[in-house]
Amino acid sequence: MSLTQKRIILITGNTETLGYFSKELAAYLTELGIEVFVWDMTRPSESIDAFAALPDKSDSILITFNFIGLNGEGQFGDGISTIWEDCGIDIVSIMVDSPIYYYRQLTAGYKGLSVACIDRNHAEYVKTWHPYIENVYFWPLCGNEPIEDLWLKAGIINEWPRLDEYRIRPLKDRPVDILFIANYVTKEGIYKSIENADEEYRDFLHDICGQMIAEPVRVLEDTLYERLLGEFPNEKKDAYPEAMYHMIYVDLYVRSHFRAQAVKALTEAGYRVHCVGQDWDKLKTSHPENLIYTDVMMTSADCVRALESAKISLNVMPHFKAGAHDRVFSSMLAGCVSLTDSSSYLDEVITPWEDYAPFILGDDESIVNAAGRLLEDEDLAGRIADTGRKKAKPAFTWLKTAKEIAALL
Repeated sequence: MSLTQKRIILITGNTETLGYFSKELAAYLTELGIEVFVWDMTRPSESIDAFAALPDKSDSILITFNFIGLNGEGQFGDGISTIWEDCGIDIVSIMVDSPIYYYRQLTAGYKGLSVACIDRNHAEYVKTWHPYIENVYFWPLCGNEPIEDLWLKAGIINEWPRLDEYRIRPLKDRPVDILFIANYVTKEGIYKSIENADEEYRDFLHDICGQMIAEPVRVLEDTLYERLLGEFPNEKKDAYPEAMYHMIYVDLYVRSHFRAQAVKALTEAGYRVHCVGQDWDKLKTSHPENLIYTDVMMTSADCVRALESAKISLNVMPHFKAGAHDRVFSSMLAGCVSLTDSSSYLDEVITPWEDYAPFILGDDESIVNAAGRLLEDEDLAGRIADTGRKKAKPAFTWLKTAKEIAALL
């Protein structure tokens, strides 16, 4: 066993982005002297055999994302219990979305389950509505770095994956003015998820969406509960989190609205925006010549490298009021200026117009002025990019989360 006498189990081979997070963690955990076991879902037979050979399985902690390994996947159990529970392995699931998405998993009664939230509001939600969860941690997302070895063999890591360095270029040598790494979903596409619901319920959801768009400072989970309480004041307490689970439409609609608004405002102000993600060809803008997009799904490794070519990296995070998206810190690490709406967490850890460039969510003038200020003042943009990179490297890599995990051992 390792110096800590505990091992960490990580899962790869499911959602590509979350697998990349696991590989970043694997690199830093092994660097800290912690034994890491990798379960590769694309190679279930190899992973099952390697797991069966593990001694002292109960001396392990599963660190997973979004309950991968607990969602009924056949390789992890018989549908009645999971191999983690059967072997007495403690579990920490890092939820990278709002906890309303995970009502079923949070109420499933998994033995030894703790959760980590990337936003303090998410953590408070879990503590309020799911008080039986053993531990609730606040582990904000970190910035991604290039990984030299992207494939990890199933089993104990004997040689950790090496993290590569960003290729840092001066902003004046970067060909992309504004880069946005995110998918776009049209309102019509989102609407399909509720088109068979009754009209009154659809109107109720759209009214909430309108409220959140008109008041961008609103917290998603608080707003949903407030509106449900107003409509159904006499329900039992445990009915509300289940109802919120069925209101995911609001999250998707509001998030897509603000993404589209930001890109539309910038392109119509004359700025060229390169969007990496699906369906940006469906965005209606009066200046389509300023919208450059690729409709190809890029890997996390490709997205990380794309940041090296950008002067400004756009981030829009309407539902992180007390946390941050990994896009903020990845951009800083890559030496470009992170242009983002802020949060109470960001206000604590980085400084506007020193480490990043802020804009006010939903305010077209704010985002256009911020982008213009950066593109017109090369020295200012260069200073912010340089200061942000120097701030991010020691503070906002996955080493931060690896140290949180090490503290559990």
